[in-house]
Amino acid sequence: MYSFRKEEFIMKKNKLAKMAAAVLMTGSIAALGTSKVNAEDGASSATQKSSTATFTIDTSKAKLTLDKVPSFDFGSVDPADIYAKKTVSSNKGSGEIQVTDTRLNATGWNLAVSKTTALTNGSSSIEGDLTFTPSSFSFMTGSDGKTKIDATGWTFSKTPTLNLPSTSSAAIASSKGTDKGTGTATVESANLKFTKIDNTLAPGTYTSNLTWNLETGTAEGGKGSE
Repeated sequence: MYSFRKEEFIMKKNKLAKMAAAVLMTGSIAALGTSKVNAEDGASSATQKSSTATFTIDTSKAKLTLDKVPSFDFGSVDPADIYAKKTVSSNKGSGEIQVTDTRLNATGWNLAVSKTTALTNGSSSIEGDLTFTPSSFSFMTGSDGKTKIDATGWTFSKTPTLNLPSTSSAAIASSKGTDKGTGTATVESANLKFTKIDNTLAPGTYTSNLTWNLETGTAEGGKGSE
């Protein structure tokens, strides 16, 4: 009886010893795993860093300007066409209309010719209607500045018409403020219809002065052409 209990005690002792050894082994494995993770974290922090890319907008450069306006040269005109109140054309190329809008908002703009004079030469005066056909506004973009794209929302009135003379503003073009940049349109041709002529005309060159205004709420830029 005593021998049996002793053997049972020894068996339980051995079982407990095995369990203790298993626990110790599990702890060692866990410790090894933790050490490996910590080592990897250390290596990561030593070989990886974060940085930023920043810039600041120079608000002093934001602007709305009228850079270029066209002049119209109808060349040499037959007096008979003037007295008959005919329309003469210019196909020489009249220049460009160029607007720069780099403001930091979505405000649009309006371009108009606010005032014109009659075509005069000394005391002689001729009145008329000047119409012209511009191309669409476009931007030059790309790393080389040579890629042309349409200026969305920059539009001309159907057919810009200027009465010579006039003190009434004639709408030329406008923008909704959806696109920003420097937009350029080319005026390839123009027409001049004579409407009122003095009975006696002086020989020489007749000139009309046109005042262009670019506005956004209040006038911000102006140009003159003739």
